[in-house]
Amino acid sequence: MSKEQRQEQEREAMRNLILATAGELVAEKGIEKLSIRKIAERMGYSAGIIYHYFQGKEDIVEQLLQQGYQELMGGLTAGLDMALSEESAEIRFSRSLSQFIRLTTAEGSQYRNVMLNDSPSVLSHTAVLHKGAALERNAISMLCSSLRHFSGMAACHEEEIELTAQIIWSAAFGLIVRLTVEKNLPEEQKEALITRHIAAMLLIAGSRAKGGTADGG
Repeated sequence: MSKEQRQEQEREAMRNLILATAGELVAEKGIEKLSIRKIAERMGYSAGIIYHYFQGKEDIVEQLLQQGYQELMGGLTAGLDMALSEESAEIRFSRSLSQFIRLTTAEGSQYRNVMLNDSPSVLSHTAVLHKGAALERNAISMLCSSLRHFSGMAACHEEEIELTAQIIWSAAFGLIVRLTVEKNLPEEQKEALITRHIAAMLLIAGSRAKGGTADGG
């Protein structure tokens, strides 16, 4: 290994350590209380070292959001790739939603704190309720894709499908937040809640599929 390659590996390792430390602080206190000074103190370094690898807090938050989103969607996509093409729309939808809830719940308070942050810089990555979100957010896009396979959804406008996906995502997020807050629930209760939630969302998806029309009515 050349000197340049070794230096690049060391630089990447330090960047990853800084991001991991920032992630820990976000999980504990939230993004709004994150600072270069706190990251440096947690790592036992001077603030100047952090600035050698990142331009500032916003740069770290940007990288943290991209890294976390890529990992989440990578895990979600990997799970969904296991689905068989002959599976029904209901099974594919249930698999997608279940995987989403379990992966995000596993992220714990870091995911919750990031998604509940209302700063413009964070919302530019996490907002999912605006018109056209399916074109920008993979989670909404994947839900829309699942919904299109329901009988009758083909007659709905893309707007109607997106709205339905946004409502389902929001309901799932509410459950995810409570599961991360009430983290000491017995596993049996968690499973029962997730199962009942998916059953309720299937009813919503099915009702929209049956009731949706070309004019969104």
